[in-house]
Amino acid sequence: MKNFITKENMGQRFTQLIILIAHLVLLIWIIFTLYEGGILPFKTLLLHFLGISVYGAVLIRTCAYLYKRQYLKELEQSERNKNLDQ
Repeated sequence: MKNFITKENMGQRFTQLIILIAHLVLLIWIIFTLYEGGILPFKTLLLHFLGISVYGAVLIRTCAYLYKRQYLKELEQSERNKNLDQ
């Protein structure tokens, strides 16, 4: 646990914190919509579910983009280190 957050991976851990907060916001919104679903008008409920699905889709695409970018940076760095060693 001591090496979980280091100077080198501080940006990555901050990104993970933001992603965690975004997921928790989505979870709270889902719980609210399900809890209040019986008393909300149909149009409002439908808009909530539409918003949840759009937010979830954007969140998934953003996370995939960020982790792909990080993976490519790590590949590039390991290739650079490999070339320096030779």
